[in-house]
Amino acid sequence: MHVRELDAPEETADLLRTRAVVLLAQGAPEEAVAHFTRSGDLARTAGASDKVAGALRGLGDAARRGGDTARARVHYENALEACAATWFSVGETARILIGLGRTAAAEGNTESARDWLAQARAQALESSDRLLMADVADALAAVAPRPERTAELLGAAAGLRGAPLPGDPEVARTTEHTRACLSPEVYARAYERGRHLRSAAVSEQ
Repeated sequence: MHVRELDAPEETADLLRTRAVVLLAQGAPEEAVAHFTRSGDLARTAGASDKVAGALRGLGDAARRGGDTARARVHYENALEACAATWFSVGETARILIGLGRTAAAEGNTESARDWLAQARAQALESSDRLLMADVADALAAVAPRPERTAELLGAAAGLRGAPLPGDPEVARTTEHTRACLSPEVYARAYERGRHLRSAAVSEQ
């Protein structure tokens, strides 16, 4: 690729990480891991600690989705440490916290998951990134105490994005489970309430 020919490690790291995210979403975890790993190596070469954190978060996401929560946690914790080295990483920090929350939830530690996600929500509320807030809403939905609240948060995420998130297996599982717990009318009512409230629904405790 042209950026490699120009000896641009930071730009190449960005492109590799973007490609890795696509590969992971397409169900090619091994290729995604290779791209995330190379992205992190190049980011270290460039001294771009926020991009190192992003690559490590990607490795955490891949490990978590593959069921290796112990490895995922190590990657997320290392990402959090790398992220602390830069002041402009609020969004990256929040997404790492989301990863830690989802990891705890996958291990059945709901209270720990809620603690991590509360921290992610606090970070997201400091930013104006609607997509970040939507990611927080989807993660919070998975550990909400009531199915009506889950539906509301799923609606809030869709409202913030402008549409439901397609192809995400974790969101799909949450949605399927919640629909099974509620009547169609109750689900639709709660979902629409969240879609209307958007960030306000996420900021509720």
